[in-house]
Amino acid sequence: MKHLLPIREPILLARIFFVLIATLCGYLITPQGSGMSLHYTLGAFIFSLLLVIFEYSTTVISSKKILLSALGLFFGLVLASLLAPMIPEEMVGNIPPRLICNLILGYFGVVLALKHEDRLSLSRLKFFISNPKENTCIMDTNVIIDGRVKDIYDTYFLKGEIIVPEFVLRELQLIADSTDPQKRARGRRGLENLEAIQEAYPNLQIWEKDYEDIKDVDHKLIQLAKDLGAELLTNDYNLNKIATLHKIRVLNINDLAQALKPSFFVGDEIRIQLIRIGKEPHQGVGYLEDGTMVVVDEGKRLIGQEVDIVVTSVLQTSAGRMLFGRLGERASNKRQRNNVRKNREMEQAQYSNRSSRNH
Repeated sequence: MKHLLPIREPILLARIFFVLIATLCGYLITPQGSGMSLHYTLGAFIFSLLLVIFEYSTTVISSKKILLSALGLFFGLVLASLLAPMIPEEMVGNIPPRLICNLILGYFGVVLALKHEDRLSLSRLKFFISNPKENTCIMDTNVIIDGRVKDIYDTYFLKGEIIVPEFVLRELQLIADSTDPQKRARGRRGLENLEAIQEAYPNLQIWEKDYEDIKDVDHKLIQLAKDLGAELLTNDYNLNKIATLHKIRVLNINDLAQALKPSFFVGDEIRIQLIRIGKEPHQGVGYLEDGTMVVVDEGKRLIGQEVDIVVTSVLQTSAGRMLFGRLGERASNKRQRNNVRKNREMEQAQYSNRSSRNH
C-alpha cells in the first residue's frame, strides 16, 4: 500500500524552496577571501533544515497547546525578570542571573501550562484558535474493515481529511496475517477497503506519529484525536463510550444507520387513504403525512376510501422512500363481501331477465 505524505504538496514545495534559498544566502554572505564558503553554506543549510523540522513538528500540536505554551512562557519570563535582580551574582559565577531565571522559569511556565491544559477553558477564543484538523476524521480498525465509510463519503455527508494512523495499519496487518481464517479474511478485507478509499480520495493521510508509551490501540486513537482536535470515525461501541468520556467527538456509523432506518418495517399495519391509480392497473396509491408514497396491490377498486394495509416491502432510494403493501384482513374481507354482493346482484338480474323472457 502506498503511503501518502502527511503534508500538502504546496507546503512541501515551499519548505524545499526555503531551504534552497537559505543555503544560497549562506554561500553569498561568506566574506571574500576567507575560504569559509563551505562552512557558511553548510551552516545555513543545517540551520534552515532545523527551522523546517521545528515548523513541521507544530502540525501535531493543537492550537490550544501552542497558545497555552506561549502564555506559560510569557508569564515565566515576566516572573524571571522580577526575580533576577534579587539573585546575587556571586551565587551563579560568570553566568548572568537573568539567563538562569529565564531558562528555569520559562521551562516551568511551558510545562505547567501544558500539564494543566484541561483545567483551562479558551472557548471564548475559539474563533482565533480554531484547530485546522477539526473537520478531520481518524478511522479506527473496525470501521475500515466494515467498509461502509466509503459509501458515506460518496454521498458527501463527511468532508475534510481522513487520517489513518500507522499503528492502525499495523493492527490491520496483524489481523491479515492471523492463522485464524476468519480473522485473516477480515484483515484482508480491511486492507482492500482502505486501498479503495485511498484511490478515491486524495485527502486520505497515513499518520506516522506513534505513542510508544501507550500499548492499547484504542487509547492511542484517543490521544491522537486529543492532539489534533480531530473526530473519531468508528463503529466500536466501547471505543465510542471511552472517547465520549474524554470529551472527544465520535462519529459512529452504527448510530447513523440507526437514525436513518425506516419508520416502517415489513409486516407493519397502517391505515391510509387511496387517492389514485398506480402504474399497474390493479394498484392503488396513497401518501403518508410526511409525503411518503404507498403503493397497494389490488387497491384500485378502493380508491377514495381509507383502508388498512400490511407493509410488504420498503424501498429507500436517493429520491426518497416508498412503501409497498397489500390490503389488510379487514379491507380484504370487505372487498370480498363487496364482490360477493355484486355477484349476487348480477345473478339476480340475470334470473329476472330470463324469467321475464319466459313469460
